[in-house]
Amino acid sequence: MARNLSAFVMSITPFDEGGALDEPALRQHLQRLRDAQVGVYLGGSVGGEGFSLSKEEVRRVLAIGVEELKGKVPVRAMGCEVRQAGEMIDFLWRAGRHALDAVHIFAPEMGYGAKPTPEELERYYSTVIEETSLPIVLSSYQALGYDVPVTLIERLLDSFPQITGFFYDGHDVRYLTHVIERLAHRIEIHCAGPANALTTLGLGGHGFIGHEGNLAPKLVASVISAFQSGDKLQLVKAFGALMGKHEIHDHHGGPVRAMKPLLSAFGLPGGTIRLPRLAISAEELNEVIEATDRLNIPELS
Repeated sequence: MARNLSAFVMSITPFDEGGALDEPALRQHLQRLRDAQVGVYLGGSVGGEGFSLSKEEVRRVLAIGVEELKGKVPVRAMGCEVRQAGEMIDFLWRAGRHALDAVHIFAPEMGYGAKPTPEELERYYSTVIEETSLPIVLSSYQALGYDVPVTLIERLLDSFPQITGFFYDGHDVRYLTHVIERLAHRIEIHCAGPANALTTLGLGGHGFIGHEGNLAPKLVASVISAFQSGDKLQLVKAFGALMGKHEIHDHHGGPVRAMKPLLSAFGLPGGTIRLPRLAISAEELNEVIEATDRLNIPELS
């Protein structure tokens, strides 16, 4: 397959002061991502606060995403971690009501550090993929305590040609290298988070996904364009700023607690955060604003 490089943003979900889904703010936010020409994952568990969304809210988020993004940039459903196949199937059924470009299937979280056997994983994936006609993106999360075997992914590709992508969320470069070597000629391979973005691109992968683009989507897109054009100076500058944003948010509680207040501080649609998460303090926000200003990101000036 031709190597089409891309970056995806795991979108936030804006809520109003009363805690309700803020549909106008969501549209404004998605339009900003669309204009930057980055792909979008919707309804994720961390940055998208997916665990706090009702089924009706998930429906609206996906419907609005398709209305604002379809045909302009890739629009995909992310979803939340699952413990059993039925949970994933339920999400696939709901996602299937919308003209999404793809839907992500989580590897199962077994609980208490338990790890599924390869046979259990194969049965799980086969069972859930059979329940949808949408294009599928698979993933492997190091935080789950295991890697999805590459040989299993190859067997699934042979059985289910609707699988179009895979992303890796972890720090094992050997596993990432193995995935790209074995699969990149068949499906899109992305890394989750910017840390391994250049490694992924350099090894023959297709790009990266992350939360940083909620604030600076043009910066995210510029890493891809600089790599494609071979502009090393621009690549170093853009990737340095991107990693700077990553470190700021990582230091201040991840992609929600600091991201939403920061978006609001820059006059962008961010909205409130749902309990049990809490926004960073006013003092911390001032630190985040100052650190962000020092990065001199053009689209924020």
